[in-house]
Amino acid sequence: MTDVDTAHDAGRPMTEGSTDGRDPVPAAVDWLLGIVTGLIGLALTGVGAVMYARVDRALLTDIIMSEEVEVNGLTPAEAVTAGVPFVDWFAAGLAVTGLVLVAVAAAFVVARRRTRRRVALEGGTTATFRACAIYGAAVTALVSFIPGAAVAGGGAAAYLYGDSGLRIGAVAGLVGWVLSVPLLVAVAGGLLAGADAIGQLAGAVVLVGIIVVAELIALAINAGLGAAGGWLVDEFL
Repeated sequence: MTDVDTAHDAGRPMTEGSTDGRDPVPAAVDWLLGIVTGLIGLALTGVGAVMYARVDRALLTDIIMSEEVEVNGLTPAEAVTAGVPFVDWFAAGLAVTGLVLVAVAAAFVVARRRTRRRVALEGGTTATFRACAIYGAAVTALVSFIPGAAVAGGGAAAYLYGDSGLRIGAVAGLVGWVLSVPLLVAVAGGLLAGADAIGQLAGAVVLVGIIVVAELIALAINAGLGAAGGWLVDEFL
């Protein structure tokens, strides 16, 4: 994320004669995005660490044996046996995902500071491809309660970057999914470990396969929606 792109808004009228030095996103936004992402990461890491340390067989037994909990297809003993490794994997996945978010947030802020300093010395634009894709992903997360939110994120990324709307829109749609990969891997590992503990590994393999296919379909849809948002911006703005 340290590269400095010099993309110009080829399809738009230039308001100041040149896009050199264009800075469409204030530095304060970089800090805000980094801080919020880092805090979310720290929270996930803390929850994962507490869950790993505190949730044991005894606690799971208490929860599963309570009248409010029903485990379809499994006896309470099987649910406890399968639940122990699943919780361990899930907790580890939360912690690792949180650490990844913290690392990405820190790297993003550092890279943006370097980019801004370089642009100040050499000219160009602070709207690099990677940064705009991340801004687009942030917009997607912000409006994620709206169906098709990736369209907005892809459009925002394309608008900020000013070129290659389809490509940057698709990448903006992929960013959030990529950051969730450690947690998805942990859930899959937990399902397999839990199922193996009660002798139902074959069924878990099928279930994990279904989940992987569903996630890949969701990934393709998200990337497609982001690309559509980028295309719309290229065509109409």
